[in-house]
Amino acid sequence: MQCKGIVQGNVVILEEGIHLPNGVRVTIAVEQEEQREPAEVTHEELAQRRALGERMKAFGQRLAGRHVNLGDLVIEGREELEDRA
Repeated sequence: MQCKGIVQGNVVILEEGIHLPNGVRVTIAVEQEEQREPAEVTHEELAQRRALGERMKAFGQRLAGRHVNLGDLVIEGREELEDRA
């Protein structure tokens, strides 16, 4: 059997529809991709990334030391998106 997937954080994420039982032994063959030139990042994109990083840090600080219900976070995120719309 041959399956395809992508590595994310040292974990192989298999293509949709592929299900392997837990504990099954696998062998990984790495496909070489063409070397691509890194995309240039504009100053605006860099500023947006930095702003997002700051928002993520602030969010993490808000949650520090708290027990958080994931459902509450989803609802809070939805409300924030609705407020922006």
